[in-house]
Amino acid sequence: MSGINFVDVDAESLKNQLIQDFESALGETFYPGDERRIFLLQILPLIVGLKNDINESAKQNLLRYARGSMLDALGEFYNTPRLQAQKATVTLRFTLSGPQAMEVIIPKGTRATPDGNIYFATNADLVIPPGQITGDITAVSTEAGAKYNDYAPGQIKTIVDPVPYVASVTNIDTSSGGADIEPDDDGVNIWSRYRERIRLAPESFSVAGPEGAYIYWAKTADANIIDVSVSSPSAGTVKVVPLLKDGEIPSQAILDKVSTIVSSKDKRPLTDNVQVAAPTTVSYDITLTYYIALERQTEETIIRNAIEGTGGAIDQYKSWQAGKLGRAVNPDYLRQLILNAGAFRIDIISPMYIEINPDQVAKAGTVTVTYGGLI
Repeated sequence: MSGINFVDVDAESLKNQLIQDFESALGETFYPGDERRIFLLQILPLIVGLKNDINESAKQNLLRYARGSMLDALGEFYNTPRLQAQKATVTLRFTLSGPQAMEVIIPKGTRATPDGNIYFATNADLVIPPGQITGDITAVSTEAGAKYNDYAPGQIKTIVDPVPYVASVTNIDTSSGGADIEPDDDGVNIWSRYRERIRLAPESFSVAGPEGAYIYWAKTADANIIDVSVSSPSAGTVKVVPLLKDGEIPSQAILDKVSTIVSSKDKRPLTDNVQVAAPTTVSYDITLTYYIALERQTEETIIRNAIEGTGGAIDQYKSWQAGKLGRAVNPDYLRQLILNAGAFRIDIISPMYIEINPDQVAKAGTVTVTYGGLI
């Protein structure tokens, strides 16, 4: 779709129109150096700026262009509010210094931290009975955000609020469920994240079981869900498979949230048996050698970093490949990214082109990238 302008915002066109209108009104020609012409050229930037403001304000009424609070307003019209940031949860295990003759109460709000910057607080009192030395309790991050996710077992091990008789604490599972506030889009594809959910909203009006409705409702479960596959493996059965941002596989807690929403009686046909499952992964390896043209020798370090460095072509490919369910493993796109980064020639041994199923996601395995030198 080409860009839409509600008013003329071309500076050259506005300049010509402004001068022509004044010349026509006065019946004179404004030659270069004419004070009246100079005056008009001085106010031209103000007119161009106002025109652009008017144009931008009008475009904010369209889903394609709306952003921020204007996108929130469009979402409100479709009863689709932006998903707010969510707190992460983790299971903490408290260990006493030894068996006690009385019960030990670890109060609600007792905090633990992995690094002194991020904190998790227990969501209820934990009672350890007499004679026992350990107890498990769910803890919630003190603030919302995705940065509280992925703390592996054993990483959260410092008690912030000392409790009598408690010797240590540790997390026994990986923290998960934290999410940042839902962005307008992913910064690459405008039809993603919140904007895409608003576009899908009309699908939710049907309870006849359309694919779009299941996708819409599944995406409302968690702000980290970026893609959803819906299929019917057998008559009367609907399989819903969500994928999280950065190609992450959803935890059981997120799958349960999705299941609760899409299985609700007011969101599915009575005869649909809805199953929610995590995507299966298809692993691929990257093995290649790339070369840089001799005439770009002075850019060698820059190009190598653009290919192998953090956020470079290799990282971009892995992120792109894992960013959508059912996306075929495509070495041609990998070649394109590396060439765009400045390589002259590339020998790709793997991956080979692989078609994958709609409920699968491709994830990189072993990555071996070799620089072959200047040619």
